Amino acid sequence: MSTLEQTKAAILSLRANEFEQLKVWLSDLDYQRWDEELEGDIAEGKLEALAPVR
Repeated sequence: MSTLEQTKAAILSLRANEFEQLKVWLSDLDYQRWDEELEGDIAEGKLEALAPVR
């Protein structure tokens, strides 16, 4: 059984309140990683084409 399959099985065995806590944690982690990716893209100038011309 792969780690992902083990993780899925563990998630399915969570109590309702634990599952809710996991959803919040995953959502927070997703936003954090997205922010880090966006900051990296900005630092690398990847979004310059989207900036208004002054």
